[in-house]
Amino acid sequence: MAFWTETFLNKMREDWLRRIVKIQYYAGGTWYDAQITSKTIEGDTLKILSQTTDSRALTVTSVRLIDMGGDVAGQISENITKLATQGVITLWEFPLYEIAT
Repeated sequence: MAFWTETFLNKMREDWLRRIVKIQYYAGGTWYDAQITSKTIEGDTLKILSQTTDSRALTVTSVRLIDMGGDVAGQISENITKLATQGVITLWEFPLYEIAT
């Protein structure tokens, strides 16, 4: 039996999603702001869709999520190469649920 109620977990999912306000990608020694195009909750999963905003040939080596206080919420290493005429669209999925023991 689960400890947390589904009502509470839904509130927490909404709160986490609201708190993520920026996605940045790192390439060539510079952090670039991505454009968040969609933030949704589907079932128990937070989904954030973003796209690059530059028109440069780059190799993206890291991506991070920034919260509303300006702090890094999470970061991951990547290896995404794009041409100046290309963009990169990313879909981030974060399941948030209780594992009953």
